[in-house]
Amino acid sequence: MKKVIHLKEKPAGYCTNAARAGEPALIQYRGVSLSSSGRDFIRKVEAFPNQILEMAYADFHASTVKRFVAIIHGNLETEVHLNDFDIYAEALVTRSVEAGDAVRKSDLHHFDKMILEGIEFPKDCGYVIILNNGWERILFWDFGPLLENENYAPIDYDVGRLIATGFSASVFPEIFDLNDDEWRKIIASGWFPFSYLDYEQQLNLLNYLKLDWDTQEIEQSIDQKLCDDSNNWLSKISNNEKIKPHYALIEKSMKYHLNEDYDASIHILYPRIEALLREDFIRANPQKQGRQQSALSSHISTNVTKHTHTITRLLPDRFGEYLNKHYFKDFNATEETDFISRNTVSHGKNLTSSFTRKASLIGFLILDQIHQYTHLSNTFELRIQENEEAAKKISSDSGQDSRGKSSQTNRPDKF
Repeated sequence: MKKVIHLKEKPAGYCTNAARAGEPALIQYRGVSLSSSGRDFIRKVEAFPNQILEMAYADFHASTVKRFVAIIHGNLETEVHLNDFDIYAEALVTRSVEAGDAVRKSDLHHFDKMILEGIEFPKDCGYVIILNNGWERILFWDFGPLLENENYAPIDYDVGRLIATGFSASVFPEIFDLNDDEWRKIIASGWFPFSYLDYEQQLNLLNYLKLDWDTQEIEQSIDQKLCDDSNNWLSKISNNEKIKPHYALIEKSMKYHLNEDYDASIHILYPRIEALLREDFIRANPQKQGRQQSALSSHISTNVTKHTHTITRLLPDRFGEYLNKHYFKDFNATEETDFISRNTVSHGKNLTSSFTRKASLIGFLILDQIHQYTHLSNTFELRIQENEEAAKKISSDSGQDSRGKSSQTNRPDKF
């Protein structure tokens, strides 16, 4: 159901602070809001979206809408779509998926792009979108192209990719609704919702940690899964070109772990992890030596988010924080410690009792996460290279003197 209407005034955005007459107000002209956020979502939907709906469809209200898009031109002509388009999704999957296969949450890292069939988003037009995911409603808006002078902000990102971040957040709310205090508690425990775990295992672990429950049962379950699957896991690791130079030592570490010699597995594995982090950092920064551990922690995550979203079960930003605060955790030089980190291992500051199954297992889970990141970034780098070579060939065939290049879209995917 498509209609064209004319608005009476330009929307600028939503006020984020209380202000009296004559006082400055902060306006959010671009953003995403989920119905799970409660009253704030309702306030936003009851404003511009509902006003547009009432002008276009007298018998519709925002609370009943499942799919709604309004494209607002500079002259205030507004193209309104209501439940008249299909939605297609591109997703980053955790396993190979064939057409017709049933897909579960655990099969997805995140939605990468959503395509609203038949709808384009011009860079000089504002928009409002409401979409549903089951009971959840997701609101997207951007009035930047309607602002004037120095406030003018055209759409300089892929709207479909922004929409995908909202869908990802709505599909995996138990992960993305965690606040900073909960994350601090999780990281302090030494655990992390590693990408090796399926979605149900991630949720189970997070719930145990938030409730301060003993995690030995979960640890045993994860360890059993890794041990039973060790041959397949090693084969997967060996095919990663960025990890292959370290494979012999990783394989040896796994053998020690399977034999419950955790002291030996940890002493081999933990230095390998830092070596992998440093090598990946130097590949991206050949002029540097990668001596700062904090830089290594942040790089492994940002090298992923250059190619994909931050709203993903791969949790790149949080993993960088985890590496810095747990894997590279500092120690008191005057006393022995009961926690395992890269620094305590290399300086011999651990009690014998600290070389546990958990510490060895977490080393392999960290390595698996690094494998996921380096494999993902390498895949995208190869794809970019192929696109550049194809562009050069097209230019050459057409007789043009131009160089193929790749560009990274600036997208507001953090909310």
